[in-house]
Amino acid sequence: MTYAISDIHGCYEEYIKLLEKIGFSEDDTLYILGDICDRGEKTMEIYNDIMTRDNVIPLFGNHEHLAYINLRHLIKNDVSKLTKDERLDLIDWLTSGGKPTFSEFISLPKADRVYFIEFLKSFSMYEDITINGKRFVLTHAGLGGFSEDKSLDEYTLHELIWERTDYSKRYFSDPNTFLVTGHTPTANIPNHGRPEAYKANGHIAIDCGCASGGRLCAYCFETDREFYVDKINQPLENHFKM
Repeated sequence: MTYAISDIHGCYEEYIKLLEKIGFSEDDTLYILGDICDRGEKTMEIYNDIMTRDNVIPLFGNHEHLAYINLRHLIKNDVSKLTKDERLDLIDWLTSGGKPTFSEFISLPKADRVYFIEFLKSFSMYEDITINGKRFVLTHAGLGGFSEDKSLDEYTLHELIWERTDYSKRYFSDPNTFLVTGHTPTANIPNHGRPEAYKANGHIAIDCGCASGGRLCAYCFETDREFYVDKINQPLENHFKM
């Protein structure tokens, strides 16, 4: 089977529990649509797990981007040697949920820091797959400035990982082509408003807000089914109080 998960945000226990729930094996394939890091406390444990699996394909998210911008400066230098602009970038990232990732990174040996930065650079910006006659375009945030005449290689990094999808509009005219995204918590999608996968207008949105008290979702492309794990030690109803 082929699955997608998005926006794990350091929720390692929920990630492992979800893999167990879907019975993920070496014969399956998993796409992770970015934002593996930040907010949760066990980012590196998730990345380390991914590194051991040949059948997991991570995509670049906006939080990977923030992490990369800042952590590349810390391969050789400590915080005291950063420039003023670099410190401002670091503060912006830390206030956006980067503190746990930063803390884990600076505790790594230098060689592991270098390896991790190279690992982030290997992430895909998008994936375009066909399963059972259906085409699925996978990105973290969406396809900003969308045009059907625009090839996927023409989209900028900002359009792929930062610009939010308009879920009220169908992007691809082909009814068998779907845009699969994370980034926007599904509870924030108008006329949806719950931490469950959103499937309408040619969209499949799967960021169900695990790190903020929602759920971690796995979508199966072959069966069009979703699987969920609730945020551990936080009742799901708390998600609706935000």
